[in-house]
Amino acid sequence: MSSFIDGATKVILSFRGYAGEFISSIYPFLEIAALVISGLLFWGIIYTVSKSGYISTRIEYYMDYLGIGDISRRRQLKAWKQIVERMKTPDASNWKLAILEADKVLDEMWKIAGYRGETVDERFKQVPPETISNHAEIQQAHRVRNRVVQEPDFVIAHNEVLDVLKIYKKAFQELGLLD
Repeated sequence: MSSFIDGATKVILSFRGYAGEFISSIYPFLEIAALVISGLLFWGIIYTVSKSGYISTRIEYYMDYLGIGDISRRRQLKAWKQIVERMKTPDASNWKLAILEADKVLDEMWKIAGYRGETVDERFKQVPPETISNHAEIQQAHRVRNRVVQEPDFVIAHNEVLDVLKIYKKAFQELGLLD
């Protein structure tokens, strides 16, 4: 039995020696391969985190919490860009969504300005007409928005949607949201 153990030990040690020699001969290549694989994995992590928007969301949250920067303006600018993108499509449902989103952004601006109320209409009634030059036009645009919401079969032409969005754009410019 001891001769078996001695023989097995010699085989294991000789294999270990051979494996050690083999690994030491390819060690520089293993280092390079490990470095490349680690770099690819690190890049994958960075890419995934950046595409998820997690970091920018957290930064915006803490900046809002601390009162640093004008995050709400940036959010609303993003919303306006999305509205413009919706207008570029040939789909009428996207046009209707653009009107709804523009009205929502304006409502958010009324909330930020301190106008209170349960609905958009209640908040808008509190806005003095001299606050914004196209007050009556905004009421008209809001009526179109209400028709979009209340009448599922409501059909609106592209140029009418453009006119409504021009009204919202003028309001946003006067309120300092857009340049």
